Amino acid sequence: AGHAAPELFDAIAAEAAPRLSQFKPQELSILAWACAADGAAGSCRGKPSAAPVPLLFDALAAEVARRGVGGFKPQELANTAWAFASAGHAAPELFDAIAAEAAPRLSQFKPQELSILAWACAADGAAGSCRGKPSAAPVPLLFDALAAEVARRGVGGFKPQELANTAWAFASAGHAAPE
Repeated sequence: AGHAAPELFDAIAAEAAPRLSQFKPQELSILAWACAADGAAGSCRGKPSAAPVPLLFDALAAEVARRGVGGFKPQELANTAWAFASAGHAAPELFDAIAAEAAPRLSQFKPQELSILAWACAADGAAGSCRGKPSAAPVPLLFDALAAEVARRGVGGFKPQELANTAWAFASAGHAAPE
């Protein structure tokens, strides 16, 4: 269990935001994850606040858009998507970039990373692109690629939570798997 420390997260956000270009992909994803996991004060959940933490999510999304996600490992892609979806912070361009990068690399993802990515995409309702609605964005194509990858490898290696998250993601997204 975490320890509520909104002032600490505000201080970290204020210091980190202007320095994000110095962060490695792992550091960006950990920072996003930590902020999203800290729900005590609500400032990391995208709720209206004078605190700098919601601005950190904007800065993270802008930095990732600037540099791209090509250098992100599967866990970093999944954790970044999870962080933004969990925080309820709209970042459709970020999800599109993650989807475009992840789709051709899904064979490199562990079951946990696949299920987290599917959950995050389904849970992100901000732009609608993750819900399989008509879009020029690559996110609906990610669901097709996820379905194909899971069908290819099977679900025997999935833990119960990973099975549940993956099933929930496809049911919630309303995205029909390709035939």
